[in-house]
Amino acid sequence: MKDCYEYHLLTAHTFESVRKPHYLDWSNYPSPYKFYDGAPRFKLPPFKAFTQETIDTLYRLCLDGAVEELSLQEISNLAFSMNGITKVENFHGEPFGFRATPSAGALYPFELYLFIRNVPEIPDGIYHYQPYDHSVELLSRGDFFESLQTALCCSIETNCVAVITTIYQRSAWKYRKRAFRYCLLDAGHMVSNGVAFLRSVNLDATALSLFKDDLLNRLIGVDGESEFSLCALIPQRPALYWGEEFEPPAEFPESFPVLRKPIHVPEIEKAYTLSKMENCEFYRELPAGAPTFPEATSLPLSEVLVRRRSRREFTGRAIPFELFKLVVESSLLCFPSDWGFPKTNLYLQVSNVEGIPDGIYGISEGKLALIGEGNFGREMAYLSLGQSFVSRANVNVIFTYSFSDGNCRRYREGVIEAGALGENLYLSSESLGLGACGIGAFYDFELQEFLSLPDRELPVYIVSLGSL
Repeated sequence: MKDCYEYHLLTAHTFESVRKPHYLDWSNYPSPYKFYDGAPRFKLPPFKAFTQETIDTLYRLCLDGAVEELSLQEISNLAFSMNGITKVENFHGEPFGFRATPSAGALYPFELYLFIRNVPEIPDGIYHYQPYDHSVELLSRGDFFESLQTALCCSIETNCVAVITTIYQRSAWKYRKRAFRYCLLDAGHMVSNGVAFLRSVNLDATALSLFKDDLLNRLIGVDGESEFSLCALIPQRPALYWGEEFEPPAEFPESFPVLRKPIHVPEIEKAYTLSKMENCEFYRELPAGAPTFPEATSLPLSEVLVRRRSRREFTGRAIPFELFKLVVESSLLCFPSDWGFPKTNLYLQVSNVEGIPDGIYGISEGKLALIGEGNFGREMAYLSLGQSFVSRANVNVIFTYSFSDGNCRRYREGVIEAGALGENLYLSSESLGLGACGIGAFYDFELQEFLSLPDRELPVYIVSLGSL
């Protein structure tokens, strides 16, 4: 496998491939929690509700915010927004915690690390967020921000930076070599929630994808093979920083394995290796948001983060055009990131939205462009591996990525972006009384043909949304 165009082709679903026998080894079911042996643990204050409305927050994502140090309560809210437990249900006789961030198969292949300084209640250091009891585990004590600046190629003015990693084997337990796609989407979901929280309290926020992978992995004590960094979040705009090489902390506490038997997927490990960066020789292109503030009433973001679920019980009832416009505009038109937004292309399959014809639409420069008229709900359901709820959605948003080359870093950024925008759709829909559900499984080549995409443009994600 020479690049990520080839990876994407290798992991495509076809009518034949999804019907091959596939058995799950329940004796090797992955733990959704990573625990460290003997690491000092600090309980965070409970998640505290705040009043900022969701739609207003999403419209402001790319506007400038304040650059200030975070309090322990704000760090607690940030960690909970990204990876907190919002609901507990019984699963095979055991309590199972569903997270604020959606994940394919509820396998939660992500982990959250926090660099913290100047917070009186806890020591400066590198922390791992523990969703099991909403605490942080101290991995290494001290101020590591100078080293972090070197790893992220970014000067840091604030006192808290979040790093998102993936333990891809959790997802590969079920999804095998396609799992890397889901890990990237889930990283996008998670960083999107963090961005939304920071903007809701008027702090700046930027999702970072450009950094020195091996240095960052070493700095947080992960091996770069079974677990590796995918994204970071800083409460500011990044300024390029070169820095000097550093020695990472000498020792980290040992972590317990999340599977009884390790799972190795050569295609995923190769795709990740091909995506790594070793230097700061790049330019960060940051998007600029237009100050658009429509009058709309939506639920507070703090309530939506707790309520959000993947909802499939669509009724098919018509929705007003203004509601459709609010969801699409607030969710899809800008995301504060360093990868040169937008990396993805957007197509909307629309059914029963008042004021516009049913059909397939593209989005160009923030405007809808009708590509084909008609109700294509049944076709979309078939293309989504026969998931019937897709046919009842008012809107199916299809994210595609154009492989101008097979560059794995740009591919990584594109799929993370699709996940981030998809999570915005979850939040906006939930806040306005609609439902949303992400879909990572579809017939790749048939969907490409259905949309009449060029040879090297392929789908990476679908999000269905509709009336409940």
